[in-house]
Amino acid sequence: MHTKQGDIGLEEYLNRIEELFKTGKISKTKYNKLKMKGADIPNDFIARDLRDTQYIAKKAKNILEELVREVVSTTGSITDRLREDWQLIDVMQELNWDKYDKLGMTETIENREGHKLKRIIDWTKRNDHRHHAMDALTIAFTKRSLIQYLNNLNARSDKAGSIYGIEANELYRDDKGKLKFKPPMPLNDFRAQAKKHLENTLVSIKAKNKVSTININTTKKKNGLNKKKQLTPRGQLHQETVYGKIDWSRIKLTDKISKIEIQAIKDQRLKYFIENQIKKHGSIKNAFSKENLTTLRFKDKLITELTINIPCYTQKIDIQKFFTDNKKSISARESAIESIIDAGVRKILNDRYLENLKDFKKAFSNLDENPIWLNKEKGIAIKRVTITGISNAVALHDKKDKEGNLILDKDGKTQPVDFVNTGNNHHVAIYKDENGTLQENVIPFFVATERVSQGLPIIDKIYKNEEGWEFLFSMKQNEYFVFPNERTGFNPSEIDLLNPDNYQAISPNLFRVQKFSKVFYGNSAVRDYVFRHHLETTLNDNKNLKDITYKSIKSLPIFNEIVKVRINHIGQIVSVGEY
Repeated sequence: MHTKQGDIGLEEYLNRIEELFKTGKISKTKYNKLKMKGADIPNDFIARDLRDTQYIAKKAKNILEELVREVVSTTGSITDRLREDWQLIDVMQELNWDKYDKLGMTETIENREGHKLKRIIDWTKRNDHRHHAMDALTIAFTKRSLIQYLNNLNARSDKAGSIYGIEANELYRDDKGKLKFKPPMPLNDFRAQAKKHLENTLVSIKAKNKVSTININTTKKKNGLNKKKQLTPRGQLHQETVYGKIDWSRIKLTDKISKIEIQAIKDQRLKYFIENQIKKHGSIKNAFSKENLTTLRFKDKLITELTINIPCYTQKIDIQKFFTDNKKSISARESAIESIIDAGVRKILNDRYLENLKDFKKAFSNLDENPIWLNKEKGIAIKRVTITGISNAVALHDKKDKEGNLILDKDGKTQPVDFVNTGNNHHVAIYKDENGTLQENVIPFFVATERVSQGLPIIDKIYKNEEGWEFLFSMKQNEYFVFPNERTGFNPSEIDLLNPDNYQAISPNLFRVQKFSKVFYGNSAVRDYVFRHHLETTLNDNKNLKDITYKSIKSLPIFNEIVKVRINHIGQIVSVGEY
């Protein structure tokens, strides 16, 4: 609440839950939870999680009993004991050792017994998805007799009992006289085989392919039920906020230009230059006085370097359309005041902010008792403001009159209204243009759903075909790609990716699509494609681990060298290339 709404928003939120508690609408428990800070939220299992886990385990056992004659369940403590006795406990660290050791991210420590142990700094086996496979391997060799023995240790003193017999057959004493379970095969062979199979394990994560599903919508009618097939989107089509739109065509570049107008400048180089001038001179008034603008026009060297044409004092610059958000309350952030559309309202709020020595909490709290007047004589107070929203949006409707008829503009065209941010991207398609240069086309989930409803393929493989573009492949979240490795000399195009014998070589170079988004560098924006290594369970963007646990790609040419693969639910590569 504090991050999104600031001090005032947080205070309003706390007052709201205080009132709900006092009136008995929420319990003491819920009241305390609603006041809990993010840092105080527990990460461990709560009682409900344990109940859910118990139910899932019981249900899983019932399902398995329909397939096989007998199912034996065990506990984590038994698996832990067997894994330790069979010396599998350090296998995961050994598999990851080399890559971390080369980066200097390992250390040697001394335990209580004085033994020196090597370990990877800030790493646990749970950082690697294969720890599930290692646990499964241990469970696969767990016998009923081992479970029986560990559950009945108090009966082992009975020399005639079965527990003593299990101890004699299944356990041995090590060099220190400690009882340990015998491994399924000679210990060194068992560990070597475990490592070999874990090295060849590829982790499969389901890609987000579904856009919509066909559901039957049932409604009642006089003679019975009316059933109709209907497409249902499998995700959020757009974000909740509905925006208005302002069209500005051209404005003068003077010291009267507002920050909102600067944000809407079409020429990104000119916009970047203007923003830098403001930083340099400390204010818009100083940066773009008539004198400064006249001087700037003759700095040919600067103009050449930036390859822009700085307008003179009387020239106009192009402003793009942008979308507005009608805020219900005044946000407690300085940037919110700067983004208010109405210049008069913006000045009134800024004056109030300055009068209170830039203390937002003091300036904008208790507005019922201390209103901000737009016109005090007429009793008009400012209770909500319109601010700049997003630069691109999609219209939900066209403007209509009270009777529901479309209202056309002077050119006879419909007038779009109620704009929304289409939010999450569904996929990006990569093409090669007529010059052999790679190009991208990012498709939002909203557009993908529209294509399905129109009976078109989700991925447009003939996009700009008439201009000589060739479709290469698409990228969706959790789809897999094999990357080349200059350090090891690995090249995915020179190896049979379908052969399981090559999985050990493929594994270090197999990455899944995590996300793709825009990042800004000064006056330009580039697409940042983030890939996560298939074995990684955490989203750790440690720069030392770049190209090992994750990749951040900001240049398209590398996509000429990567190969898309499809991995089935049991970790096998079943196809190479677009599918």
